[in-house]
Amino acid sequence: MNEHNKAFLEWLSGTDGSAFPCKADSYHITLIRVQKNADFDYLYCQRQYKGAGIERGDNFEYAGIYCKHGGLVYDGQYVIRDLAPEPGEFETRSAEALTKILKADVCRTVEDVVGNDRNNLCITEISDARRLEQLSSFPKYAAAGMARNHYLYSEFEDYGFLYKCHYSPDTWTEDSLLAYILDPAGYAAAEAAAYIDSHQEDMLAAFLEGDMITAEYAAIRANPLNPVLRVKRIMAAVSASSAKTVTVTICKDDMDFSFKAEADQFRRDCSSHYSDWNIVAADRREFARLFGRSAQYGPEDILRIEYARAVLYQAEEVPV
Repeated sequence: MNEHNKAFLEWLSGTDGSAFPCKADSYHITLIRVQKNADFDYLYCQRQYKGAGIERGDNFEYAGIYCKHGGLVYDGQYVIRDLAPEPGEFETRSAEALTKILKADVCRTVEDVVGNDRNNLCITEISDARRLEQLSSFPKYAAAGMARNHYLYSEFEDYGFLYKCHYSPDTWTEDSLLAYILDPAGYAAAEAAAYIDSHQEDMLAAFLEGDMITAEYAAIRANPLNPVLRVKRIMAAVSASSAKTVTVTICKDDMDFSFKAEADQFRRDCSSHYSDWNIVAADRREFARLFGRSAQYGPEDILRIEYARAVLYQAEEVPV
């Protein structure tokens, strides 16, 4: 901590209401402190590039909030960043940082109260018509895709629903920010209680959606003919290689055809088919000649994927 930082802290903690001039970066600044109330002062700053001291006609810009109880600066702006006791300290108490802290604290509290157990909710049925309509369409438009993504990308073999709170703090107002600074724990507890009280149907809906995803995931695992199983094998096989280009052999319309293609597309979900644009140009023209200009190929068509004389993927025999 240099002399400027020490002098700044002494000025903040003291009772001297006069302006505080100091040097920051390549210019001088002059700070003034304006009392908001018994708990807070607002800091304002005037930049001077010609020397120290306040200049008539120059603007003062908002610089931060000083909390008299804790003796800390909150929402410290860029202009006073270099006066922080420790590098980056003001950033940890910026309005944006406080929003993230509040969100994390409230979500953790709500999730602890719910305990991933719908029996901890105050309701057992959904009454909101709009929410019921969303739930009725969830199996068709969302559950299958979410189960598929979990199967393809999760490191866990089974799907287990885990309730996650989706609380999002409102934009700070002047009063709410100061209230939070004075009592972060109390403010977060009140927000968590309000969220739990007003989001009971959202919470129950999340559990019901989890049931639907669980059912879809079980169906994937139970059906050896489900194409997503083949997609996962292809993704795992190619992801284990550093290949940029691979040789793919397909069987389509009772014809075997081998071509070179970019490897990256086989490391991610193809949804239903792979793009022929990832086939090298000469092979893509031959692919179109053999199977038609609008032809596509999917994971079920792939017999083999090779790289540098090594077979990365070999289709399994399909159970009869």
